[in-house]
Amino acid sequence: MSTEPNDSPGGPQELISATYAATLVDEWVRHGVRQAVVCPGSRSTPMAVALADDRRLDVEMCHDERSAGFIALGIGKATGRPAIVLTTSATAAVELHPAVVEADHAAVPLLALTADRPPELRGVGAPQTIDQRDLYGGSVRWFVDPGPPEERHRAGWRHLAADSFAATLGIVPGPVHVNLAFREPLVGAAGAIEGPGEEHDRVGPQAWTLLDDQVARLVPLLEGRRGVVVAGSAAALNHTDAREIDELAAVLGWPIIADHLSGCRAGVRGRIESFDSILRVPELAEELRPETVIRIGGLPASRVLGQWLATSGAMQFAIDRYGRSPDPDGVVTERFHVDVASAALALRTALERRAHPGSDGWATRWAGIEASARVAIDGVIRSFSELSEPGAARAALAAVPTGGTLMVSSSMPIRDLEWYSPGRLDVAVLANRGANGIDGVVSTAVGVALSGVPVVALVGDIAFLHDSNALLGLARRGVDLAIVVIDNDGGGIFSFLPQAEALEPARFERLFGTPHGVNLGALVAAHGIGVTAVTTHAGLEAALVGWRDRRGVQVVLAASERSRNAALHRSINDSVAAALCSG
Repeated sequence: MSTEPNDSPGGPQELISATYAATLVDEWVRHGVRQAVVCPGSRSTPMAVALADDRRLDVEMCHDERSAGFIALGIGKATGRPAIVLTTSATAAVELHPAVVEADHAAVPLLALTADRPPELRGVGAPQTIDQRDLYGGSVRWFVDPGPPEERHRAGWRHLAADSFAATLGIVPGPVHVNLAFREPLVGAAGAIEGPGEEHDRVGPQAWTLLDDQVARLVPLLEGRRGVVVAGSAAALNHTDAREIDELAAVLGWPIIADHLSGCRAGVRGRIESFDSILRVPELAEELRPETVIRIGGLPASRVLGQWLATSGAMQFAIDRYGRSPDPDGVVTERFHVDVASAALALRTALERRAHPGSDGWATRWAGIEASARVAIDGVIRSFSELSEPGAARAALAAVPTGGTLMVSSSMPIRDLEWYSPGRLDVAVLANRGANGIDGVVSTAVGVALSGVPVVALVGDIAFLHDSNALLGLARRGVDLAIVVIDNDGGGIFSFLPQAEALEPARFERLFGTPHGVNLGALVAAHGIGVTAVTTHAGLEAALVGWRDRRGVQVVLAASERSRNAALHRSINDSVAAALCSG
């Protein structure tokens, strides 16, 4: 016999639970939630039913909670709106933690709903029960544990939903954890839900601009100096941001060093895309040493760029809309938590009023070096008829349909894209660079595709295997997604680290190369997904053209060999150095 109470003042428990869940869902939808990812479980029944019954929501079922969290993260990345992810209790809830951490560091809105046992079943050994209070620690913007629903608290139900939604889109967007305890019985029909009382204003990220005294203080430190604008992840969220960054750099006469995640990679002038190879040439790194740096958003992945900035001795001013300017080397002079477009406009306007002439010849010198480096890089990559990882990064970006998205994995894929691939104005590029992990990449790409855009994902084989549960049910999701897997049977990035030279080959291979030996084609086919294996650039391009024509879901296995890939990167850098030094 159950020891849980079956009834509550105001009606049967199942009626109250169902009505409570339906009310929360209605309020979240009113505020703009449009998608939910639901994992199967018993204790979460009232909320799962409420989500499925609301026809305004697109609901995706997901067998694996870890994957579900990243799918919801991908939706949030693509839309700027929080998606709901729902799990049952105990270890199922724990599985959301990696996605919650990434949402925190990347400032992505997310509503994490975890079911729980009521208070009387906690701490007494009830099955599938753990302490879920503050489960995700400081990674969430807000944690709330409202307890089992009761009729006497009905007036607060909508406030709970509204407040949790608002917290995902506050000063710094991010994840919110709502821990929902339900008593049995868990299955019931919802009663009439009360309409909202006073209308709640829709919430959104707050934005500030530079104060007049800040502009007056900064302008003399910028004008007439040789500087660079470094644009990293989320520097520009839209074309207005990118345009204002571009205009500011033009007035200053400075080049823009931008990665693909910045939204500033493609433009009409001043873009330096080959910065990693250029700054590996000591003479040029010294010649191009800046006096002042404006850093916007996150930092690009290039360690060479990071070291160059750290040792430059330049004044460095960091601008970030979320106030999260990374500074691992402790060299930022001053940070500004302001809206990027308005800050760039304020600085440009002040410079133009002073008839600022810019840094004569500085940007031109950078542009000439960039042009020579680009020719050298293109020449080496095109000389390889067999498939190369830098070439695969280029092909993946080129294959994204206009208006679509490239989702790229951390480790080597993001670096190959950043170092060697020109930008595109007509596509978005996303990556999980908040915590810089390789987990959840495919699931995140699925979430982005569920937002309604075609997606090409570029991932390594270890990242693909780490998130292979993203393939569960993928063939039935109705998305347009091509997954390009760099198949080099192991961890390719370690071939570029000191471990590769310091350790005996067999020891290095066991600890860092970590060959997986998995037949990736058979794994993909087991999920009913089309798979193509390619070994040449021509084969990769043909496979991606075929996907663009057919759409749907396709996996392309791009064969590579780790030692040859490392040698190719050395060849590219040597070619750039030779071209630039001879010039």
